Order: sequence, then structure tokens, then C-alpha cells
Amino acid sequence: MTDVTRVGSVELDGKRIQRQMMLYYTQDGLWDLFVGACVLAWGLLMETDMSVMIGVVCAAAFAFLWVAKKRITHPRIGYVRFRPASRWRGLLAAVIGMVVGGGLVLLRSQTAVGTLIDAYLPVWTGLAMGGLVAVVALSFNTRRFYVYGALIFLAGVVHQWGGVPLSFAVTLVGGAIIVSGAVVLRRFLRDNPKVDEAANV
Repeated sequence: MTDVTRVGSVELDGKRIQRQMMLYYTQDGLWDLFVGACVLAWGLLMETDMSVMIGVVCAAAFAFLWVAKKRITHPRIGYVRFRPASRWRGLLAAVIGMVVGGGLVLLRSQTAVGTLIDAYLPVWTGLAMGGLVAVVALSFNTRRFYVYGALIFLAGVVHQWGGVPLSFAVTLVGGAIIVSGAVVLRRFLRDNPKVDEAANV
């Protein structure tokens, strides 16, 4: 085996291990709860005078996620510090979301496409938000987040062509994601006791 082949094999194994660790890192359900909380807040507050609170709820949910990772996840599976490249994937997801959102605003205000966007705004919004969650799914290598993204998109679709209130549809999706996250978290706690608890068994 040549040196080039060995190096290529090591890099390939490293990437595979990193993908597996990213998948394992999301098995506590906390990221699901974070996404679900943001979507639920969006659904409940979008038609009120308190829509600014959506960002506040998301910030609070992220703070909860950060603390819960340290108190729930790390004592059970340890802490993995990923290479900088992994962090860039999360940043890429955020950049893509901002570019898509900014692009829609620009198209709506500066071009004739704005008429088409206005006519199907719930669908475009659902597509943008669902697409952002799909990018998160790609970053975390977690398939269920693709389902969450699809559900968010479908919320816009059923409002556009089914007459279902958008706030109601989005709230249902947010609630469903939270329930899913709670189920995943419960399974994680059952299958991964704390290290000191496992030692006493």
C-alpha cells in the first residue's frame, strides 16, 4: 500500500468517524427541542404584536440547549471538540439562511418577481425556513431534521392551498417537533445513564 493510499484511507476514516460522532451528538433530542421551540414561538406569535418575542424565545431556547448539553449530554457521552471545519458547517448553515432570506426580501422589493412572491409568500417562507432546517440536518447528519424541514414547508402549503391558518399549521408543526425531541431525549436518558450511575449498577 502506498503512502498516498494510506493517507487517503486515514482521511476517509476520519471523516466517517466525524459524521458518526455528529449523528451521535444529536441523539439527545436537545437540538430537536430547540428547533421545535423556535417554530412553536413563530406559530404562536406571528400574528400578534409580540412577534419580536420569537427571537427572544429562540435565544432562551439556545441558552437552555447550551446548559442542558453540559448537564445532561456531556456527563453521559463525554464532550467531543470537533475540528474547525465542523464549526464552519454550522456557520455555513446560518449564512445560507441569511442569504436566502435577504434574497427573498430583495426580490420582493426590487423586481417584478415580487408579485409572485407576495402571491405565494407562505409557501416561499415555508420553503426558506424548511430549507434552513434541512441544512442543519446536513450539518448534523441527522435524517429526522429533513422531516422537520419538510413539515415546515408543508405548513405553508396547506395554508396557501388548503385554507388552514398559517399560525395554526406552524404551531402544530412546532408542537410535533417538540414531542419528537422529548421522545428522543427520553430514549437517550434511558440508554445512556451517567457514568457514575452506570458504575454503581
